Formats: sequence, C-alpha cells, structure tokens
Amino acid sequence: MAGRTSASFGVGAAITILSLTTLGFFVAFAVFYGKHSGALQKLQQSQNEQSDVVKADERNRDDVRNLIEEAKRAGGKSLVGYMVESQEAVMFSVTGSRRDRPSDLMNKLKGVQGAEGTNLLALIASKDAQLESARAQLAQADEARKAAIANQQAEVDRVAGIEASHKATVEALSGQVGQYRQEVENYRQGADDYKKKVDEDKDRIITAAAETEDRLQKQLQKLTEDKLILENQLAQLRGQRNQGVIRASDEHALVDGDIVAIDGGSRQAYISIGRKNNVVLGMTFSVYSSAAALKPDAEGNYPRGKATLEVITVGEETSTCRITSEVRGNPVVKGDVVANAVYDPNKTYKFVVFGSFDANRDGIATDMERADIRAMIESWGGVLVDELAGDADFLVLGDRPVMPVRPASDAPLEVVLEFQRRSQEVQRYEQLQRQALTTSVPILTENRLYTLIGKTPAAARR
Repeated sequence: MAGRTSASFGVGAAITILSLTTLGFFVAFAVFYGKHSGALQKLQQSQNEQSDVVKADERNRDDVRNLIEEAKRAGGKSLVGYMVESQEAVMFSVTGSRRDRPSDLMNKLKGVQGAEGTNLLALIASKDAQLESARAQLAQADEARKAAIANQQAEVDRVAGIEASHKATVEALSGQVGQYRQEVENYRQGADDYKKKVDEDKDRIITAAAETEDRLQKQLQKLTEDKLILENQLAQLRGQRNQGVIRASDEHALVDGDIVAIDGGSRQAYISIGRKNNVVLGMTFSVYSSAAALKPDAEGNYPRGKATLEVITVGEETSTCRITSEVRGNPVVKGDVVANAVYDPNKTYKFVVFGSFDANRDGIATDMERADIRAMIESWGGVLVDELAGDADFLVLGDRPVMPVRPASDAPLEVVLEFQRRSQEVQRYEQLQRQALTTSVPILTENRLYTLIGKTPAAARR
C-alpha cells in the first residue's frame, strides 16, 4: 500500500513538475513570441522608414553605394546626413542660403535671363563671358573717357591761350583806342577852329559873291546885247552857207557822173569820172535813171537806186565798174546818173559820225563799229570832223546809245565810270541831233548812207 502510495506520489509529482515545466515553457514561449512579434513590427517599421530614404533596389546602385562610402569617409555620417549637408553647401554656394531646396533654386532660376533649358555651369560660363565683354567695353569706355578728358584739357588749354591772346589784344586795342580818342579830340578841336575860320571866310565870300553877282549882272546884260547882234550875224552867215549845202530838194547836187557805156555780157558799166576826179578803186555808186529820181520822201528818206556799182578799174577820165546789184526789169542803161554822198568830184564833204552802228550786220549795233563807217568815209575822200561847225556837210547818226541802269551807291568804280561814259554818249547824241535840226545839216542814218553811196551791206550773220 505504502509502495503504491509513494509511486503514485512520485508520478503525481512528476506530472506536477511536468505541468509546471510545460506551463513555464508556455509562459516563456508566450513572452518570447510577444517580443519576437514586437521585434518583427519594429523591423518592418524600420524597413519602411529606410525605404523612404533609399529603397532596396536603389541601394544596390553604384552611385548610391559610392555616396554611402563617401558619407562613411566624411566622419561616419549617414547617407541622408551627408546628402543634407552637401545640399546645404551647394545651396549656400549657389543661392547664399543653406535652407533653400532644389525647388527654390529652380524658382529663382526662372527669373534669370537665358537660364531656361541651360545647365547652371553653362549659364555661369555665359554670364562670365558677358561679364568679360562688359569689362572690355568698360575698359574701352574708360580709355575713351580718358582720351575725352585729355582732349577737353587740351581744348581748355587752347581756349585759355586764345583768351590770353584776346586779352592781350584787347589791352593793346584799348591803348590804341585811348590814343585815337586823344587824336579825335585834337581833330575836333582843330575842326572847331577850322569851322570858325570857314565861317569867317564864308562871310567874306558871301560879301564878295554879292559884289561879283552885281558885276556879272551888268556883264550879262552887255553879253545879252552882244548875243543878239551875233545871232543876227550868224543867221546871215547860215543863209550864205546853206546856199552851198545839199538840200533835200537839190537832187542835182548829189549826182556825181553819168553812165557812158554798158557791157551787158560782162555785167560792167563805164562812168564819166576817173582819176582826175579823185575816183579810187573799190568806191561804190548808186545808179538812178535821172537826177529827179534822187528826190527824198516826206520823211527825208532817199530812194534806193535801180542798181549799185563798184569801181574795178580807174582811168584818167572814166572808170570801169562792176554791176553788183540790179533791179529786175529796170536795167542799167547809157545816160543813167550815178551818186555817192561821200564822194564829190568838185568838193570834199565833211562828216560828223556818231552813235552805234551795225557794220558787220550781226544784228547788234555797237559804238565800236563806228570806226568801220569812219574808215570807209575817209578811204573815199570824205573828211571827218568832231563838231557840227559851220563847215560840216552831213551828220551820220547810228542808233541811239543805250542808257544803262544807274549803279548802286556801293557799285565798283569801273561800273560807275562806264555809267558816266554812256550817259555822256547819250547826251552827246541828243546834242548833235538837235544841232543838226537847228542848223539844217542833213542827217543820214546808216541805211540812208548806204543808199546814197551805192554800198551793199554785208550779209547778216546768223
């Protein structure tokens, strides 16, 4: 009984110990399992947090492993700590603030010209190039500024020199002005003295002029009486002279000779005057049917002859002439008369020639061509005189000289002298014309002269 009881106790104790041991294991397992579950949760949380920093597949990348190694070499820093410090250093170098993020950098780069689509180093290089160009331009501008300052200083020096020269000139002129002022004062004093003397002389002259005027009045009265006596004598002399002067109605006085023969084949005519009548080669004559045909019209114009002759051979008593022109239907015949107002076989005519002539027939009358008319008259035996004295036979008047416009007060001396000369020419022309009309001296225009001497004018120039 006792053995069964001990065995039963031992079994019971063993069962009890086993139960307690099992219970202990269960409790220990429960505790360990609880810790294991907590550790697994922490591990999963740690893995999740690590994946936020770097994922497992990214951890195996070469660049990430290189960064991890660099972080370890930089004092055993974590990858995140190393990246944060590196980002802060880069941001401080780029933007100047360690707190800026890459997104902040991108936002700031949007406001930079040329930054869009360009990396930062290229942008920096471009800006450096622009900066270098700006520095070069600044250096050029600075050189130009220095040159401008140098030019300005040179101009200032030049102006200063001019001002100094001007000042010296002004001082010299001031001295001269003072001298001139003193001279003017002396002149004024002298002028006052001279005026006083002139006033005294004027009074004496006025007194003397009054006496002279009274004396001249008496002389004028006597001269007036003498003038009346002389005019009466002059009228008598003119009456005697006019008996020998050719008149408009004295046609026979203009006849110089006759046509004595005609050679129609050679167009030659023979006239009744020759060497003993002072005929010269080249002399021309107008041919008229009779002396009556030389009668002038109411205006004093002589008719043109039926033909013109030019002397080509001079004999002792006759001359041979070439017929230079002839009116058709009215030929030269024996018995016709010839006339030349310059030439006269029994008398030497005196001529006054004045005015403007167109001897070369260019349509322009000038006073220089007056010499051609004078030379022709002299070559044919006429005598030239300057005044319409008592023995002048003809006045040959050309065109009236043109009166020029009166020159301005400041015109050159040559212009003033030419104006005076032409004015005197016009006055002389009008004076001769009045004298000829008063003294009944025949007036011949250039065309009337050619008509009476039988000269054919030169062809008009074109």
